[in-house]
Amino acid sequence: MAQQPRTKPAPPATPESPPGKQNGQPTGPLAPPPAPTAVAPAEPSRRRHGRSPAILAILLVLLLATAAWWIGAGRPAPTQLLPWPWQEPAGPLVASGTLEADEILVGSEIAGRIVSLVQEGQPVQADQILAQLDDSLIQIQIRQANVAARQQLEVQLEHYRLRSPIDGVVMRVPMHVGEVVSPGQTVAAVADLSSLKLTAYVLERDLGQVRVGQPVAVTVDPFPDRTFPGVVTGINQRAEFTPRNVQTRSDRLNLVFGVRIRVENPEGLLKPGMPADATFLEP
Repeated sequence: MAQQPRTKPAPPATPESPPGKQNGQPTGPLAPPPAPTAVAPAEPSRRRHGRSPAILAILLVLLLATAAWWIGAGRPAPTQLLPWPWQEPAGPLVASGTLEADEILVGSEIAGRIVSLVQEGQPVQADQILAQLDDSLIQIQIRQANVAARQQLEVQLEHYRLRSPIDGVVMRVPMHVGEVVSPGQTVAAVADLSSLKLTAYVLERDLGQVRVGQPVAVTVDPFPDRTFPGVVTGINQRAEFTPRNVQTRSDRLNLVFGVRIRVENPEGLLKPGMPADATFLEP
Protein backbone atom coordinates (compact mmCIF):
# COMPACT_ATOMS: atom_id res chain seq x y z
CA MET A 1 0.00 0.00 0.00
CA ALA A 2 1.52 3.32 -1.15
CA GLN A 3 2.60 5.71 1.53
CA GLN A 4 1.37 9.28 1.52
CA PRO A 5 4.17 12.02 1.46
CA ARG A 6 4.69 13.77 4.70
CA THR A 7 3.71 17.40 4.77
CA LYS A 8 5.66 20.02 6.79
CA PRO A 9 3.53 21.36 9.58
CA ALA A 10 2.56 24.99 9.21
CA PRO A 11 4.21 27.46 11.65
CA PRO A 12 2.12 28.69 14.43
CA ALA A 13 0.19 31.81 13.72
CA THR A 14 1.74 35.03 15.07
CA PRO A 15 -0.62 37.05 17.04
CA GLU A 16 -1.43 40.35 15.43
CA SER A 17 -0.07 43.44 17.07
CA PRO A 18 -2.62 45.45 18.82
CA PRO A 19 -3.70 48.69 17.19
CA GLY A 20 -1.32 51.65 17.70
CA LYS A 21 1.83 49.52 17.78
CA GLN A 22 4.13 48.16 15.09
CA ASN A 23 7.07 45.92 15.88
CA GLY A 24 6.53 46.66 19.46
CA GLN A 25 6.83 50.41 18.96
CA PRO A 26 3.94 52.80 19.33
CA THR A 27 2.62 54.39 16.19
CA GLY A 28 0.42 57.26 15.44
CA PRO A 29 0.26 60.60 17.18
CA LEU A 30 1.79 59.21 20.34
CA ALA A 31 4.90 57.87 18.61
CA PRO A 32 8.17 59.70 19.51
CA PRO A 33 10.02 61.61 16.73
CA PRO A 34 12.72 59.63 14.94
CA ALA A 35 16.27 60.04 16.25
CA PRO A 36 18.42 62.40 14.15
CA THR A 37 20.91 60.68 11.91
CA ALA A 38 24.53 61.54 12.84
CA VAL A 39 26.60 63.07 9.99
CA ALA A 40 30.24 61.91 9.93
CA PRO A 41 32.69 64.87 9.94
CA ALA A 42 34.83 65.40 6.83
CA GLU A 43 38.39 64.22 7.03
CA PRO A 44 40.80 67.03 7.81
CA SER A 45 43.33 65.82 5.30
CA ARG A 46 40.86 66.15 2.46
CA ARG A 47 39.96 69.69 3.56
CA ARG A 48 43.63 70.77 3.55
CA HIS A 49 44.25 69.21 0.16
CA GLY A 50 41.35 71.08 -1.26
CA ARG A 51 42.84 74.47 -0.22
CA SER A 52 46.47 73.86 -1.31
CA PRO A 53 46.00 74.55 -5.07
CA ALA A 54 44.29 77.86 -4.33
CA ILE A 55 47.09 78.97 -1.96
CA LEU A 56 49.77 78.00 -4.47
CA ALA A 57 47.98 79.91 -7.21
CA ILE A 58 47.83 83.05 -5.04
CA LEU A 59 51.55 82.80 -4.17
CA LEU A 60 52.44 82.35 -7.84
CA VAL A 61 50.45 85.45 -8.80
CA LEU A 62 52.18 87.49 -6.07
CA LEU A 63 55.62 86.29 -7.18
CA LEU A 64 54.95 87.19 -10.81
CA ALA A 65 53.63 90.61 -9.82
CA THR A 66 56.74 91.30 -7.72
CA ALA A 67 59.05 90.28 -10.56
CA ALA A 68 57.15 92.49 -13.00
CA TRP A 69 57.43 95.45 -10.61
CA TRP A 70 61.18 95.00 -10.24
CA ILE A 71 61.72 94.75 -13.97
CA GLY A 72 59.46 97.73 -14.67
CA ALA A 73 61.38 99.82 -12.13
CA GLY A 74 64.63 99.14 -13.93
CA ARG A 75 65.93 96.82 -11.24
CA PRO A 76 67.12 93.26 -11.68
CA ALA A 77 64.61 90.51 -10.98
CA PRO A 78 64.95 88.88 -7.55
CA THR A 79 66.25 85.69 -9.15
CA GLN A 80 69.00 87.55 -11.05
CA LEU A 81 72.48 87.06 -9.63
CA LEU A 82 74.34 90.32 -9.13
CA PRO A 83 78.13 90.35 -9.65
CA TRP A 84 80.45 90.86 -6.73
CA PRO A 85 82.17 94.26 -6.57
CA TRP A 86 85.51 92.78 -7.67
CA GLN A 87 83.89 90.97 -10.63
CA GLU A 88 83.78 94.06 -12.85
CA PRO A 89 83.13 93.54 -16.54
CA ALA A 90 86.29 93.34 -18.58
CA GLY A 91 87.10 96.43 -20.64
CA PRO A 92 90.06 98.19 -22.25
CA LEU A 93 93.07 98.80 -20.05
CA VAL A 94 93.45 102.40 -18.83
CA ALA A 95 96.61 103.79 -17.21
CA SER A 96 97.63 107.26 -16.05
CA GLY A 97 100.75 109.35 -16.40
CA THR A 98 102.10 112.81 -17.15
CA LEU A 99 102.88 114.29 -20.56
CA GLU A 100 106.49 115.21 -21.18
CA ALA A 101 108.51 116.74 -23.99
CA ASP A 102 111.76 115.41 -25.40
CA GLU A 103 114.03 118.34 -24.66
CA ILE A 104 117.29 118.98 -26.46
CA LEU A 105 119.81 120.81 -24.32
CA VAL A 106 121.87 123.45 -26.10
CA GLY A 107 125.18 124.28 -24.43
CA SER A 108 128.40 126.11 -25.16
CA GLU A 109 131.68 124.56 -26.22
CA ILE A 110 133.70 127.54 -25.01
CA ALA A 111 133.60 129.99 -22.15
CA GLY A 112 132.12 133.40 -22.84
CA ARG A 113 129.79 136.14 -21.71
CA ILE A 114 126.22 136.05 -23.01
CA VAL A 115 125.24 139.20 -24.89
CA SER A 116 121.87 138.04 -26.35
CA LEU A 117 119.46 135.25 -25.46
CA VAL A 118 116.06 133.86 -26.54
CA GLN A 119 113.01 133.91 -24.28
CA GLU A 120 111.32 130.90 -22.73
CA GLY A 121 108.28 129.77 -24.78
CA GLN A 122 109.58 131.38 -27.96
CA PRO A 123 109.08 129.34 -31.17
CA VAL A 124 112.32 128.77 -33.04
CA GLN A 125 113.43 127.16 -36.28
CA ALA A 126 116.30 124.88 -36.97
CA ASP A 127 119.68 126.70 -37.14
CA GLN A 128 118.22 129.84 -35.50
CA ILE A 129 120.59 131.53 -33.02
CA LEU A 130 119.51 130.97 -29.40
CA ALA A 131 122.37 132.75 -27.65
CA GLN A 132 125.22 134.99 -28.73
CA LEU A 133 128.49 135.12 -26.80
CA ASP A 134 130.79 138.09 -26.75
CA ASP A 135 133.05 137.68 -29.83
CA SER A 136 134.65 141.12 -29.91
CA LEU A 137 138.17 139.75 -29.36
CA ILE A 138 138.01 137.15 -32.12
CA GLN A 139 136.54 139.72 -34.51
CA ILE A 140 139.66 141.85 -34.05
CA GLN A 141 141.82 138.77 -34.70
CA ILE A 142 139.95 138.03 -37.91
CA ARG A 143 140.51 141.58 -39.23
CA GLN A 144 144.22 141.39 -38.49
CA ALA A 145 144.84 137.86 -39.74
CA ASN A 146 145.92 136.81 -43.18
CA VAL A 147 143.77 134.73 -45.48
CA ALA A 148 144.78 131.33 -44.09
CA ALA A 149 144.43 132.39 -40.45
CA ARG A 150 141.19 134.20 -41.17
CA GLN A 151 139.51 130.98 -42.33
CA GLN A 152 140.53 129.19 -39.16
CA LEU A 153 139.29 132.05 -36.98
CA GLU A 154 135.94 132.14 -38.77
CA VAL A 155 135.44 128.49 -37.88
CA GLN A 156 136.12 129.32 -34.24
CA LEU A 157 133.75 132.28 -34.49
CA GLU A 158 130.85 129.91 -35.01
CA HIS A 159 131.35 128.59 -31.45
CA TYR A 160 130.18 131.97 -30.14
CA ARG A 161 126.75 131.47 -31.71
CA LEU A 162 124.54 128.84 -30.11
CA ARG A 163 121.94 127.62 -32.61
CA SER A 164 118.77 125.51 -32.33
CA PRO A 165 119.18 121.99 -33.77
CA ILE A 166 115.42 121.55 -34.52
CA ASP A 167 112.16 123.36 -35.16
CA GLY A 168 110.38 123.70 -31.85
CA VAL A 169 109.77 125.79 -28.78
CA VAL A 170 112.21 127.05 -26.17
CA MET A 171 111.25 125.19 -23.00
CA ARG A 172 113.83 126.45 -20.50
CA VAL A 173 116.43 129.20 -20.35
CA PRO A 174 118.54 128.73 -17.20
CA MET A 175 120.97 131.54 -18.08
CA HIS A 176 120.67 135.33 -18.28
CA VAL A 177 122.22 138.01 -20.45
CA GLY A 178 125.53 139.17 -18.94
CA GLU A 179 126.33 135.85 -17.28
CA VAL A 180 129.45 133.93 -18.22
CA VAL A 181 128.81 130.43 -19.50
CA SER A 182 131.30 127.62 -19.01
CA PRO A 183 132.11 124.92 -21.57
CA GLY A 184 129.41 122.24 -21.49
CA GLN A 185 126.95 124.36 -19.52
CA THR A 186 123.32 124.39 -20.78
CA VAL A 187 122.11 127.71 -22.11
CA ALA A 188 118.63 126.73 -23.40
CA ALA A 189 116.38 123.67 -23.84
CA VAL A 190 114.35 123.22 -27.03
CA ALA A 191 111.58 120.69 -27.70
CA ASP A 192 109.37 119.68 -30.60
CA LEU A 193 105.81 119.86 -29.21
CA SER A 194 104.16 118.34 -32.28
CA SER A 195 104.56 115.01 -30.48
CA LEU A 196 104.88 114.42 -26.76
CA LYS A 197 105.99 111.57 -24.56
CA LEU A 198 103.69 109.93 -22.01
CA THR A 199 104.90 107.44 -19.40
CA ALA A 200 101.87 105.48 -18.18
CA TYR A 201 102.18 103.11 -15.21
CA VAL A 202 100.65 99.63 -15.60
CA LEU A 203 100.25 97.02 -12.88
CA GLU A 204 102.18 93.79 -13.31
CA ARG A 205 98.96 91.76 -13.64
CA ASP A 206 97.89 93.94 -16.61
CA LEU A 207 101.24 93.98 -18.40
CA GLY A 208 100.16 91.14 -20.69
CA GLN A 209 97.65 93.50 -22.33
CA VAL A 210 100.39 95.89 -23.51
CA ARG A 211 102.81 95.49 -26.42
CA VAL A 212 105.11 97.73 -28.41
CA GLY A 213 103.36 99.29 -31.41
CA GLN A 214 99.91 99.09 -29.79
CA PRO A 215 97.60 102.05 -30.54
CA VAL A 216 96.53 104.22 -27.60
CA ALA A 217 93.82 106.85 -27.12
CA VAL A 218 94.94 109.66 -24.79
CA THR A 219 92.60 112.04 -22.92
CA VAL A 220 93.31 115.05 -20.71
CA ASP A 221 91.10 117.05 -18.36
CA PRO A 222 91.21 120.38 -20.29
CA PHE A 223 89.73 118.64 -23.37
CA PRO A 224 87.39 115.91 -22.02
CA ASP A 225 85.57 115.45 -25.34
CA ARG A 226 88.71 114.89 -27.40
CA THR A 227 91.11 111.99 -27.79
CA PHE A 228 94.66 112.21 -29.05
CA PRO A 229 96.22 109.28 -30.92
CA GLY A 230 99.32 107.60 -29.60
CA VAL A 231 101.40 104.46 -29.90
CA VAL A 232 103.40 102.38 -27.41
CA THR A 233 107.12 102.83 -28.09
CA GLY A 234 108.62 100.86 -25.21
CA ILE A 235 108.12 99.11 -21.85
CA ASN A 236 110.46 99.48 -18.91
CA GLN A 237 112.22 96.26 -17.95
CA ARG A 238 112.24 96.96 -14.23
CA ALA A 239 109.29 97.38 -11.89
CA GLU A 240 108.98 100.48 -9.72
CA PHE A 241 106.59 102.10 -7.29
CA THR A 242 104.00 104.40 -8.83
CA PRO A 243 105.31 108.00 -8.74
CA ARG A 244 103.82 110.35 -6.17
CA ASN A 245 102.18 112.57 -8.77
CA VAL A 246 100.12 109.69 -10.22
CA GLN A 247 96.88 108.21 -8.80
CA THR A 248 96.05 107.88 -5.08
CA ARG A 249 98.18 107.08 -2.06
CA SER A 250 97.04 103.43 -2.02
CA ASP A 251 97.86 103.07 -5.73
CA ARG A 252 101.35 104.47 -5.16
CA LEU A 253 102.13 101.43 -2.98
CA ASN A 254 101.75 99.09 -5.98
CA LEU A 255 104.62 97.89 -8.12
CA VAL A 256 104.12 99.00 -11.71
CA PHE A 257 105.92 99.05 -15.04
CA GLY A 258 106.42 102.27 -16.97
CA VAL A 259 105.01 102.15 -20.52
CA ARG A 260 106.38 104.78 -22.90
CA ILE A 261 103.86 106.26 -25.34
CA ARG A 262 104.35 108.71 -28.20
CA VAL A 263 101.35 111.09 -28.44
CA GLU A 264 100.58 113.12 -31.54
CA ASN A 265 99.99 116.83 -30.88
CA PRO A 266 99.74 118.58 -34.27
CA GLU A 267 97.60 121.45 -32.97
CA GLY A 268 99.79 122.10 -29.95
CA LEU A 269 96.87 121.72 -27.51
CA LEU A 270 98.72 119.34 -25.22
CA LYS A 271 101.35 120.80 -22.92
CA PRO A 272 104.17 119.14 -21.02
CA GLY A 273 103.21 118.47 -17.40
CA MET A 274 99.54 117.73 -18.09
CA PRO A 275 98.15 114.60 -16.37
CA ALA A 276 96.74 112.22 -18.97
CA ASP A 277 94.90 108.91 -19.19
CA ALA A 278 95.89 106.33 -21.79
CA THR A 279 93.39 103.74 -23.06
CA PHE A 280 95.12 100.80 -24.73
CA LEU A 281 93.25 99.78 -27.89
CA GLU A 282 93.16 96.62 -29.93
CA PRO A 283 94.74 96.99 -33.39
